[in-house]
Amino acid sequence: MKEKILNNLPLKIISIIIAIIIWYVVTSVSDPIVTRTFSDIPVQITNASYIAEGRKTYQVSEQYQSIAVSIKGNRSVVNGVTADDITVTADLTQIVTMDTDPVYVPVTAVCSGISSNSNVTIHTQTATIPIEIEDVDSAQFPISVDVGDTQPAKEYEIGEQTADPDTITISGPESLIQKISSVVAKVDVSGMSQSGTVKGTLVVIDKNLDEMSETQMNFLTFETGSREVDVNIVLWRKQTGIQLEAEYTGTPEHGYQVTDITTTPEEITVAGSDEALSALAANGNKLTIPAELINIDGQSSDTDITVDIGDVLNDDSDMMITSSAETVTVHVSILPNGSQEYQLDVDQIQRKNLGSNLTVQYDQTQIPVRIKASDEDLETFDISQVTASIDFSGLSAGDYQVPVRIDLPDDYELVSGGDDENGEATVTVHLREKTDTSASTSTNAN
Repeated sequence: MKEKILNNLPLKIISIIIAIIIWYVVTSVSDPIVTRTFSDIPVQITNASYIAEGRKTYQVSEQYQSIAVSIKGNRSVVNGVTADDITVTADLTQIVTMDTDPVYVPVTAVCSGISSNSNVTIHTQTATIPIEIEDVDSAQFPISVDVGDTQPAKEYEIGEQTADPDTITISGPESLIQKISSVVAKVDVSGMSQSGTVKGTLVVIDKNLDEMSETQMNFLTFETGSREVDVNIVLWRKQTGIQLEAEYTGTPEHGYQVTDITTTPEEITVAGSDEALSALAANGNKLTIPAELINIDGQSSDTDITVDIGDVLNDDSDMMITSSAETVTVHVSILPNGSQEYQLDVDQIQRKNLGSNLTVQYDQTQIPVRIKASDEDLETFDISQVTASIDFSGLSAGDYQVPVRIDLPDDYELVSGGDDENGEATVTVHLREKTDTSASTSTNAN
C-alpha cells in the first residue's frame, strides 16, 4: 500500500496543484470577486445622550448625513445585497477627543444580508464624520397660519385662522435657534364649507426668509413633541351685489354745488360673519365710504378720488371685501349753481354723412349733458329737447373718438367741464362694415 502511495509521488503532487489551479480559475470565472458601491446610506447617530447629559447637543452637516459604502466579495454574494441591508452607525461614545472643533466620530457599517463567515469586506467612504457640538438653546415663537394656494368652497372665505397653541417653544443647537425668524403652520383648506379644526404642519422660517431644510429641522425639538398643531378655521359666507355709496367733507368753491357722487366699481362682493351680513342686509346691502376719505373743499370742477378698498371697512369689522379691485374711484360731480346734468341716450344722436356700408356701435348707452338755466327753465326742461349729432364725413371702418354736437333751445346753456366749451361732447364709436346678406340669401334660395 505504501509503495502504491509513494509510487509516482511527484506526478501526484503536480496533479493536486493543477487541480487547485483549475478550481481557482473555474471559481474566478463563474463567481468572480466584485465590488459594489452603495451611495447615500444614512448615518444613524447612536448614544446621543452621551452629549445631552452636559446640556450640549450636536449637528451633522448635510454632506455627512449619508455616506457611500463599498462591499467587496464573490459576485454571488455581493449581487444579493440591497441598500436596505446596510446600516451605518456613528456611536457618540466612541468620540476620541472633545478637544477638536469639530469633533470626529468613527463610523461602522454592517450588512444584514452577509453571513459572518463570508469572504466579504465592507468599507465606508470615510472612517469618521465631523459633528458640531453646541450648547442647547431654546426660544418661544408665535405661530402664524399659511393656507398657501388652497381655497375653501367658492361661496366662502377664511375669516379667521388661529393656531392652537398660538405660540411654541423650540429647542436645539444655539446656532440654529438664533437663525429662526418665524414659525408657520401650513394647512390645506381645499373645499372647506364649514368652520372647523384642521391639522397644520409647522415650518420654521430663517432670517433669510427661507424654510429650514428637513436636515436642520431634525435637530430641533418642539415642546409639543410633534410638528403638527391644531388650526381653527372660521369661514365667512360671501355676499355679492353690495352697493357702494360715498359721503364727503368740505364745501365746493363759491358758486358751485355737488350734484352727484358715483363710484367705480358700483358694486362689490364681501364676506363676513352671519351677524355682519345680517346687519348689512338691514342697511339695504349698501356700504358707505367714510366722508373723511372724500374732501372736495374749494373744488370747482368734477373730482375723482381713489380710495383703497380696504379703507371702506372698519378694522374691527367682522367682514372683508373679496372683489378683485384693489381701489374704488369716487367721482364727485361739481357744477355751477343753477345747472343740472342729464343723460342723453345715444339712440337720440343723429348720424350725418355715415357711409351706407357702415354700422355704428357705441361704448356707452348714454352720455352726460350739463345744462345751465334759470330754476324755472330747469324744472320744465326735458332731455328730448336736445338735438345731438355726429358728423361721420371721411370716416371708414375703425374705432374713433368723435365729437357730439349738442344744440339746445334758447335760454339754455351747455356747461363746460367734461363737455367741450364749443358745445360738443365726445364719445367713442366703432364703425364696422355691414355684412352682405343678399349673396348668402340668394345661395340658400338656390
